[in-house]
Amino acid sequence: MTRNKDTINRLINSLRLIGGNLVFNKSGKKTGRRFLAALLFFFIINAAAVLISLYFFILPAIINQPLGILADTGLKSPRRLDGRLGDKDAAALRPIAVMMENHSDSRPVAGLENASLVYESIVEGEITRFLAIFDGRISAERIGPVRSARPFFVTLAEEWGAVYFHAGGSPQALQKLKSSPIFNLNEISSDGIYFFRDREKIAPHNLFTSASLIKQAVLAKEIDTRADFLPWLFKNDEPTIEAELAPEIEINFSKVPDYQVKYRYDSPSNSYVRYQAGEIHKTEAGAILRAKNVVLQYVKARAIDSLGRLNVTLIGQGQAEIYQDGQAIIGFWKKENNRTRFYDSAGREIRFNRGNVWVELVFEK
Repeated sequence: MTRNKDTINRLINSLRLIGGNLVFNKSGKKTGRRFLAALLFFFIINAAAVLISLYFFILPAIINQPLGILADTGLKSPRRLDGRLGDKDAAALRPIAVMMENHSDSRPVAGLENASLVYESIVEGEITRFLAIFDGRISAERIGPVRSARPFFVTLAEEWGAVYFHAGGSPQALQKLKSSPIFNLNEISSDGIYFFRDREKIAPHNLFTSASLIKQAVLAKEIDTRADFLPWLFKNDEPTIEAELAPEIEINFSKVPDYQVKYRYDSPSNSYVRYQAGEIHKTEAGAILRAKNVVLQYVKARAIDSLGRLNVTLIGQGQAEIYQDGQAIIGFWKKENNRTRFYDSAGREIRFNRGNVWVELVFEK
């Protein structure tokens, strides 16, 4: 590089010297015609010198910069699942869905604070259960207790193209999974290696999985980790002064007090603190469960067997209430092209706050 630079500098100086000599005749007197020609030649030579410098020195210096310096614009990409801003390569990962129980004997739940999206619904016997959907870069060390599948939860997992972890299921759910397009890992099968039992807890409330086991399963099954769902719309927080007066959100899932739910708006964090059985809902790690967005999705349900198992209607459309920024939005939900979306009363699609969403499936009376 140094030898080339010296050569180019000598070339440029020679050209300038030629141009300078043309300005004068042998007696040192300027001549009008020669002067103009030489002046034009002088400008051409200097322009050529600039181009040569750009080509041999400046451009190589830029090109040889580390890629990270050129590419680091400080821009972040929103994750498809929850709108949170992060690295572009992690913005569109296939979600992980875990069927988790909420039986009073199984509490406290583990890992639910890491979920980006949680669906809650009665399954049977007025007991609720969670479908927790996690980002592909899940990091929870312990998730559970894991319980059995139900057909309507399978339908919800399908909307997200999620990898579905469960322990058995109702006959209807297992039949549905046979033809489902999603990957599912059933603990009551050879996939049991991706779950573990906590011997200090009583069965069946002692089955768990973890981020490391989930990642091992995805790798072993050669599951494509790219997301294949269309995301909801997201926005930045927009709290208002009136939000501080936001009323409680009450959800009477059951006649049993253990399954009654409330959310209270917390102005400093612009989120909703979850209460269950009259107390702040905390996980096994002591984390308080909060939601950036709370949705009440009103659906129809009916019993389909003697055990009270349910068929929940998740097609068509119905009423919905959306809570965010301390405000209530009365609207509706509508499922089209295998995706449920939420709208305000004017038909505008809801833009959720970046962060987690809790969807409560409330049965119509």
